[in-house]
Amino acid sequence: MMSPNTVIDRIELLLNKDEHTQHQYLLQQFDYSISAAYPIADESEKRIDVHASGCNREEPDELFLEWIANHPGTWSGVVHIFFKNEKAPGLSIHFKQSILNSYSQSFTENSGYQQNGYFAAQLKEVTINQLQMN
Repeated sequence: MMSPNTVIDRIELLLNKDEHTQHQYLLQQFDYSISAAYPIADESEKRIDVHASGCNREEPDELFLEWIANHPGTWSGVVHIFFKNEKAPGLSIHFKQSILNSYSQSFTENSGYQQNGYFAAQLKEVTINQLQMN
């Protein structure tokens, strides 16, 4: 019996500022969480929040810095998770809008320069492998 392919080969973030401006980033790590958010007394206000966080592999470019600073734009995109020896992504997380909550980078004296930056964002109108989340 073959064991399932669970080794992640790469994580790609395709980020769109608008319909004309797009860039692909390789991520070292990516997490997302889905939670219900509503007042207990009034379920009619119910909504689903999707939060994402990750670590980019390269120094942020101008477009990424604009996203970090929440410059005007739709900031839509997709995160693709590719498993080893697979041409198609095993998991795709599409979002039609995003707002950056935080970004951090750390530097340590007398050590190799680590370019990783950590981001956290709230995603809107999220679809995971064809299934609408919020």
